[in-house]
Amino acid sequence: MSFTARAAIVLALLCVAVFAGGCARVNPWDHGRLAHPTMTPGNLTSAGEAHLRAISEGAVGGSGGVGSGCGCN
Repeated sequence: MSFTARAAIVLALLCVAVFAGGCARVNPWDHGRLAHPTMTPGNLTSAGEAHLRAISEGAVGGSGGVGSGCGCN
């Protein structure tokens, strides 16, 4: 095995170790505290903020505006 292949494997394992270190188990009784309303941005004041939230959550619709696309509405 060459030096670059070994270095790539070591780098990949190091990345996995670093990213796995950020994971944590959350007890079921702590979910309510973590999902508290103060943890959300609250009232969206501008159309840009509403658009950003729709994109980041993957939830579009229900805002009362007209839609476009497949014509299902």
